[in-house]
Amino acid sequence: MAAQPDWDQLLQQSEDLAARDTQGFPRVERDLLQVDQFSQELKAKAARIDPSGDALAATRLLAQEGLNTRKLSRALQTFELRPTYEDVFQVEGSSVEEYLQQVHEMTVITAIQEAQRESVAAFESFMSACLVADWARDKRALFDAAMPDSALPLPAGQLAPGGFEPSYAPMPIRALGAMPGVDGSSGLEGLSGRARGYLEVVRDLNCAQTASEGFDAAERFRAAAAAEPPGGERRSTVAMVWEVLARMLTERPAGPGLPARQAALLRGARRHLEAGHAAYMHATIQANRHLASLGGDPTRLGEVKAFLRVRERDAALDFDAPGGGGGVDTAWQRVFLCLRSGFHQEALQEAQALRGGSFAQALGEWVNNSGSVCVQTAAAMTAEAERLLRSADRAAWSRDGFRHRAALLVLLSGDRRAAEQLLREASALFSTIEDFMWFKVALVRPPHSDAGPGGSHGLSLLAQGSAADPYTLADLQGYLNQFAPTHYSHGGREPLLYAIVLLLSVQPHGLLAFLAQDKSASDYRLDAVHLAIAIAHQQVLDAGGEGDATGVDASALVHKYARSFAQGAPELALEYYMQAAALAGNSLRVRGNLLRELLSTSGAFGLLFGGGGPGGEAGALERFVSDPRERSELLTAMAAACEAAAEVDDAVELHLYAGRPRAALQLLMQRLSDALPGSLTNAAKAEEADKLEVRGNDAASRLNAGGSAEDAAAREAWGHLRTIRQLLQADARDELGRVLPLLADLPFIPAEAFRLQRCKELAEQLPSPLAERLEAVVLAGGRALAAAKQAGRLRTLASFAGMLPARIGQQAFQRLNRLHNSVA
Repeated sequence: MAAQPDWDQLLQQSEDLAARDTQGFPRVERDLLQVDQFSQELKAKAARIDPSGDALAATRLLAQEGLNTRKLSRALQTFELRPTYEDVFQVEGSSVEEYLQQVHEMTVITAIQEAQRESVAAFESFMSACLVADWARDKRALFDAAMPDSALPLPAGQLAPGGFEPSYAPMPIRALGAMPGVDGSSGLEGLSGRARGYLEVVRDLNCAQTASEGFDAAERFRAAAAAEPPGGERRSTVAMVWEVLARMLTERPAGPGLPARQAALLRGARRHLEAGHAAYMHATIQANRHLASLGGDPTRLGEVKAFLRVRERDAALDFDAPGGGGGVDTAWQRVFLCLRSGFHQEALQEAQALRGGSFAQALGEWVNNSGSVCVQTAAAMTAEAERLLRSADRAAWSRDGFRHRAALLVLLSGDRRAAEQLLREASALFSTIEDFMWFKVALVRPPHSDAGPGGSHGLSLLAQGSAADPYTLADLQGYLNQFAPTHYSHGGREPLLYAIVLLLSVQPHGLLAFLAQDKSASDYRLDAVHLAIAIAHQQVLDAGGEGDATGVDASALVHKYARSFAQGAPELALEYYMQAAALAGNSLRVRGNLLRELLSTSGAFGLLFGGGGPGGEAGALERFVSDPRERSELLTAMAAACEAAAEVDDAVELHLYAGRPRAALQLLMQRLSDALPGSLTNAAKAEEADKLEVRGNDAASRLNAGGSAEDAAAREAWGHLRTIRQLLQADARDELGRVLPLLADLPFIPAEAFRLQRCKELAEQLPSPLAERLEAVVLAGGRALAAAKQAGRLRTLASFAGMLPARIGQQAFQRLNRLHNSVA
């Protein structure tokens, strides 16, 4: 044991060193020289050592002494050197300053090592958390892709779990992401702004659909969006999109079929653009009253003239000239502006004053037939328009009257080639997107539409004529889709402008795809969902035709939004799940499939279904399925789907809510039978079996005592299964005396030889949960009979086992024979 340092002596040495005059280098430089000197001496010693020679000499010495070097090496590997305090800190010949320096260095080194270990542990914990999160995300994505009601389409002819046919197979869409004003985990409290207003409209819409009442969804959604104050720097708002949709839906189709719906939507789009131009003219006049000279009692034609005064400014106009002569001729401009603003009767009035009556007559036919003319009129207008467009007088195109006349003739003719030439020659006439869209929409001729007087189905005949090439909705959609969305949305700064363009060109699928997927429209994911609901409710979702085939499914859009509320607010999720079902056909199987997903996610049975049972309160589902019989069928279909998806607990609850306790009891019997082997040795599984037995007792108590034979058989089978559980528990605890009375309570186990045949027949008719435990019951009974030395009953039991090779295995039969032989 090394001697302890003399602290008084070390303190005295430290004071002597401090008082000593260095007379030379400073202390720090002197210490550095000493360290360098010691280093050089150490290197010189190490250079003279020949490790290989020393190792060879050591091996010879050990061999001479009879020692095995390999065993010695293994022994040295386990040798532990325990240095003392003095071995680490050399005290003799050291000063207090050197000693404290060594302590400081060792403390710093220890702290660094501990910090490194903590850093490594923290990094490993962080990486483990990242791996867990990645695994959970991948698992969630895999489950979403594998779920039958996910956004992935099922193969043709394949049924979803539970027999649900894939009545809808939504095409995959990109994630909706976070929606402004929506927090699905917080329920109604998590909704703000227009999201809360949208929810109220959806609730009212569901009530109206259940009661088969009319409901103007677009107008109600427009009011909800308008109630939210506009924010940000964008000039276009969501309320504008809803206003366009509401205006387009005010026009009723003239008949059934897609062409009639397209014609009605195009008329609504034209009415909206015309109303917008009328408002623009009124605002221009109000801002320039001194130039407009409108007067105190203006008419609509007076507004057109006032607008021309403002636009032409200092020019003298023909209608202001004394005596109606002189000035700039604005006759064709007035007709054009009247049509552009929706003043159709005023346009006819002005056309009557033009030279030649053919145009006025054609315009009257166009106005009276909602933008259609007969074959003869269209051919005449086409010929006149082509004559003007072929005019060699290029200077005539600089006159507004010439350009407006050509535009009106092309508009009445509906000819595609003439319209393309006009846009090349007089592009300044349609300098805004509103003017351009109005001209294009008014030019469209839906196929097979009624041309009114002068010819039935005039446009279908016109398409066959050699002098006309009608402009169709597909042409308009194809032209607009040539350009990227940024072309219409000011480089992506005003995405709703492009949404309005898609709506005016009757592309509802394109509108939903843009708002739900485009990066520039990320603030409007919420509106995409509710636009899908409104458009589908008005039955115009597929009105766009082939030009609107984008692959986005409205039901998948609403379904994805509904799932965001499933865990935190199932009562809100139910509103949107019902809308998703309505968009997918609203069949019993579709609704059952969606409701099963909601229940599996939220578990809100009581909230959705109330107290259950035939006379129980139906809960929230009663609002959507008011007929008790239809509600019972829906619950039964959902339960069947849960059984197919191995969601037994949910299936049991659904059967109970549907008033089918026998079906619930059968499921519980199978689950309890499956849990019996593990419950005999595992406490957790035994607790689970106890809960199953409690639920089974509840289901059995709901069976009518005077009911059908099937109910009586189900109650009896449940009682036998409870007896089997008690018997197996007694056998597992070696309580063999309790086994024999319980064995006698089972009528399918023979106690006497003359009952063998009857018990064999009963055993062959046992339900599956009991039949699966028959072998264990027989073996437990055999052990109890052997312990009680009852050789006769044991021989009968062995014979019974031999008569049921399909239910009792050969090993169990041989075991019973060995027990009998041992007793005999």
